[in-house]
Amino acid sequence: MEYIKNFIYGALIGIANAIPGVSGGTMAVILNIYDKIMYAVSLKNLKKHLMFLIPLAIGAVAGIFALSNVIVSLLNSHPMLLNFCFIGLVFGSIPSIYKKARDQKLKPRNLVLGVIALAFMLFISYLNQGEITNKSLADFGGISFGLCLWIFAAVAISTIAMILPGISGSLMMLLMGIYAVVMEAVASIDLVLMIPIGLGVIVGLFVGIKVIKKMLRFHPQALYFIILGLVAGSVFAIYPGFTVSPEGFASLGGLAIFALLAYFLSSRK
Repeated sequence: MEYIKNFIYGALIGIANAIPGVSGGTMAVILNIYDKIMYAVSLKNLKKHLMFLIPLAIGAVAGIFALSNVIVSLLNSHPMLLNFCFIGLVFGSIPSIYKKARDQKLKPRNLVLGVIALAFMLFISYLNQGEITNKSLADFGGISFGLCLWIFAAVAISTIAMILPGISGSLMMLLMGIYAVVMEAVASIDLVLMIPIGLGVIVGLFVGIKVIKKMLRFHPQALYFIILGLVAGSVFAIYPGFTVSPEGFASLGGLAIFALLAYFLSSRK
């Protein structure tokens, strides 16, 4: 039963990572497994946590390949409803994150870091409001060494963003203009482009996890206030606007339901 639960959690994280504006890290925080993942992914702890990480990883891959197309389709057909549900997930997880941030005596500088993180997300959401050029592989003129190098660098940066709750890895790829190319490569299993994509993911995971684990060990309150700012700020990046209509009222209902669901999941130990 535990394996099935971890597989489902992994699928939810995978789906979140495939959607621009939604963060897989945020989903891990909502599911209350973010700390556990960060702790388990190390040479020292990997072996004894394989039964947790394997179904999680399989679920994440399954979510990206099998279910993300459905979610993206819903995002195109019912963007307000789907995004309001995601906003509800964010709202519901905030009390749990704040509680972790206040486990220790409050240090004003950590609160400032949270405000800076919030401001960063507001800046990202501002960029996302404009038209972002997202070229397909054909628009780039086909595969080239320069394109592969740029894909590697952009995917590495996006992977680091993916690990941080609140920042969407897909949104970062969108902002850097490679989202369409990466989605094309994954959908068609383009082996040539999968090499720089795979290497970018590996480098991003190694760097990102190493930094976050050090923060969890030596500066946990600073990290949680940063996470709080990033997660709260992600609402501005995914807010689709609101219209008074049946779908609008359904969206508000979805927000309330998913906020309660996230609150229940994130408050579980």
